[in-house]
Amino acid sequence: MIKHIPSFLTSDEINYFMDIFHNEDKKYYGDEYYKFYFVDLMGRELEVKKFSNFSFKKFRVQMVDDSINQVEIPHLHHNPWSFIVFLNEDFTGGELIFDNNEFTPKVGDMVYFSGEVYHRVNN
Repeated sequence: MIKHIPSFLTSDEINYFMDIFHNEDKKYYGDEYYKFYFVDLMGRELEVKKFSNFSFKKFRVQMVDDSINQVEIPHLHHNPWSFIVFLNEDFTGGELIFDNNEFTPKVGDMVYFSGEVYHRVNN
């Protein structure tokens, strides 16, 4: 299952998460499929209450950019659901691609999908 929710976050909520990403120490994650910088949000008290009723195993603000050589191989995740909220669109590429669907990043939109769905990110 793949679900798209336009304008999930408001501009104030987007700015809140962007400020966290730009003002805190970032970690790097890389494996054979995916590479990104992130700020871990697990266990934090957040101002954005939309996420307070969920029980996440991972919750982070992450960024993929040209400097980390994104791998475009279709892949699965081992968690039941993935939620992606687009926080910016000042770049080229970044489309989230599934077999029959493609989502172009639009600020504030959310796409969520089950872990059994192959997907990739266009560079």
